[in-house]
Amino acid sequence: MHHEIKPSLLEPGTVIAVRYTLYKHFAIVSDRTNNGMPNLISLSYRTSRVQEEPWNIVVGNRYIEQSFIKGNYPKDIILSRARSCIDENVKYELLTFNCEHFARYAHGLPIESIQVKRAIYGAVLGATSCVLLPKLTVTRFAIMATAGAVTSLRRSLHKL
Repeated sequence: MHHEIKPSLLEPGTVIAVRYTLYKHFAIVSDRTNNGMPNLISLSYRTSRVQEEPWNIVVGNRYIEQSFIKGNYPKDIILSRARSCIDENVKYELLTFNCEHFARYAHGLPIESIQVKRAIYGAVLGATSCVLLPKLTVTRFAIMATAGAVTSLRRSLHKL
């Protein structure tokens, strides 16, 4: 579901997903503003730690969408947990604690990254098919196509 999101209408504590070519960057909408736009709290590779930054620094001109990440904590607890990571100088680790792990932590959800799981699943499946089926090109292609379809199906089911 893609639609334009008006930043000024987003509730503090909401998680947005900033779309990049191969991944999404997750950030938490702050209750603080800069030039009429909410700040965003996120853990990024760019900064290598959790920071609260102006909207335009995190988003730029990229497409955004509201994320599926939403726990049951009230916004003050979400923001408190997110900001505690700034104070504790939490560091970015792609596989073990990235922007998605951080957003889920702040919302009180299991600390995991669906994107990392999908990437690992796809890499393992792709590597396995290349090793086990080196001479069966048509079969290898069919398995890769099936893996892609399964990944897409899992992604679609996860959104439900």
